[in-house]
Amino acid sequence: MRLIKLLLIVTMALVLWPNIAEAHPITRKVSPADGEVFPTCPDTFYVRFTQKHKLKQFMLFDAKGTPIDVGFQPRSTTNWEHRVQLPCLPAGQYTISYMVKGRDLHEITNKISFTVK
Repeated sequence: MRLIKLLLIVTMALVLWPNIAEAHPITRKVSPADGEVFPTCPDTFYVRFTQKHKLKQFMLFDAKGTPIDVGFQPRSTTNWEHRVQLPCLPAGQYTISYMVKGRDLHEITNKISFTVK
């Protein structure tokens, strides 16, 4: 009887695990990529995930940590990918911080840094 319960639990875990793992979006592509160097300013931030989600926060900072207004508004719809227009940036180092909310309402944040020459 104990063996049957254990097999049932293991079977249920194996069946449900893919659905649980899919609850959190995984980044497929992001541009600018962390550490990327541009000869001129990039015009767009782009991020693509493994599933639909909402881009809830986007912030751009200069090397001193001063925020740069990009006019971002939190997204109310879910999507596989998101784009944010960037202003033309002078030479320097920049950091982007963004947060997405998955379908399970779990928030995922990420930071990337890039340089404009």
